[in-house]
Amino acid sequence: MKKHSILIVDDEPANRQKLQRTLHGEYAIHEARSGDEALALLEAHAIDAIITDQKMPGMTGLQLLEASRKRRPDLVRIVLTGYTEVEDLIEAINSGEVDKYLTKPWAPDDLRLTLREALEKRDLRRENERLAEELRLANERLQAENTFLRREVEESPSRNIVCGSPEMEHILQLLRRVTGTETTVLVQGETGTGKELIARYIHRAGSRRDRIFIPVNCGAIPRDLVESEFFGHARGAFTGAVQEKRGFFEMADGGTLFLDEIGEAPPELQVKLLRVLQEGEIMPLGTHQPRKVDVRLIASTNRDLKAEVDTGRFRQDLFFRINVFSVTIPPLRERRLDILPLAEFFLKEFSVRLNRRVRGFRGDTRRLLESYSWPGNVRELQNEVERLVLLADPEHEIGPELLSDYIRQKARGERAEGNLKQAVQELEEEMIRDTMRRCKENKSRVARVLGISRQSLLVKLRRMENLSTS
Repeated sequence: MKKHSILIVDDEPANRQKLQRTLHGEYAIHEARSGDEALALLEAHAIDAIITDQKMPGMTGLQLLEASRKRRPDLVRIVLTGYTEVEDLIEAINSGEVDKYLTKPWAPDDLRLTLREALEKRDLRRENERLAEELRLANERLQAENTFLRREVEESPSRNIVCGSPEMEHILQLLRRVTGTETTVLVQGETGTGKELIARYIHRAGSRRDRIFIPVNCGAIPRDLVESEFFGHARGAFTGAVQEKRGFFEMADGGTLFLDEIGEAPPELQVKLLRVLQEGEIMPLGTHQPRKVDVRLIASTNRDLKAEVDTGRFRQDLFFRINVFSVTIPPLRERRLDILPLAEFFLKEFSVRLNRRVRGFRGDTRRLLESYSWPGNVRELQNEVERLVLLADPEHEIGPELLSDYIRQKARGERAEGNLKQAVQELEEEMIRDTMRRCKENKSRVARVLGISRQSLLVKLRRMENLSTS
C-alpha cells in the first residue's frame, strides 16, 4: 500500500529530527527549514499532509498553511504551537486553514494518532467525492444516452431512407457492403443532402445498432474547447475544470461517433483524431494515462478534402485514414426522381407532427416542385413542405400559390427556359384559381373578371381538373 507523503517544516534541526523519528517508517518524509522552502516542495511533490511549527523566521506556520491551502485545498494541515499561542489559532481553525493543532511539548503517540485520524478523514472524504463523481458521470452518460435514444424515437419517421432515383439506389447498394463492418466511412456531399441520415442508416444497419449514436459538428465547437469536448478532461486540468468531464469519444464508447463537416476540424483536433484512429485510445486533458475507446467512426464533409490536403488545410495522413470507404451523395437537382417521394414523405410526417389534415399536392404543384433546382437540397425541401402544411386548407389540395414566391418564380423560370407555352398555361391557371377564390367560385362573375366567356371558362376548368388528377 502506498505510503502517505508528509512534509515537516521547522527551522530547528533538532525539532525536525524528532518529527522524523516519530513518523519514520510509516510515512514518506520531506523536510523544509522555512515556509518558502516548504511551498517549493509542495509544488514539486505530491504531499498529503504538512506539519509545521508556528514560530519561524519570516513566514509563520499559520501563514504557511494559509498559502498551502490555496495551492492544495485537500492537504491535511497540522500546526505545532505553544500554550500561549493557542488563542491565535482559533480564527485559523474556524476558517478551515488549520485541521489540527498540538501544543508543545507534544507526545509522539499523540502526533501519530492525530495525523492518522486526519489522513483517514481526508481519504474518506476523497473516496466519497470520487464515488459521487463516478455516480454523476454515470448519470450524465445515462442521460446523454437517453437523450439520443429519445431523439432517435422522436425522429423515427425521418430515419428511413426515402428515394426513387437510381443514383440513391446505387448508393444504398454500396452502403450495404460496409454496414456489417467496422470500416471508417466518409460521406461527401453538399450541405443539406442528408449526410447525417446516411450516417444513421449505416449505424442502424450495423452491429452497434443498439448502442449510442452521437453526431458532432466539428465546426460548431469553439477552438479553445475542442480538446476538452472531444477527449474530456480531469478535474483541475485547467481554470474552471471543477470536475471530471467525459468527451464525445468516451460517451460514444461501444457505439458510433459521427463527425459532421470534418473538413472544418482545426489542426490540433486533426492530430488527436489520427491518434484515436491509429491507437484506439484517447488522452483526456490533465491525465497521463491513455484510455482505450471502442468507437465506430463515420465522417462527413461538404468540402473537397483532397483539395484541402493539397492546400495544407487538412492532414494527408488523416485523410487517408478516414477515406477508407467513401460515398458521395448527389445534390437533389441531380436526382430529381427523389423530389416527389421526399415531398410526399415530409407531407405525411408534418401532417402528423403538426396535427394538420392535408389532402396532398395538386398536379401543377408537383410539377413545380420537380422543376425547382433546390440549392438547399433535402433540407430546403423539408422546410418548404413544413411551411406548406402550416398554410394548407384541409378542404383543398396544396396549390402552387402556397409555394414560397422565390421557389414558384424560379421553378417557373426554369420550366419556361425551354417551354414558353407551358409557362403561359401555368400563369393562366394560377390567374383562374386566384379569381375563383376571390369571386367565391361564382363562375359567371369569374368569366366577367377575366374577360372571357363562361363557356371558355368551363372548358379551361375541366382541362385543369384533368391535369391535377393525372
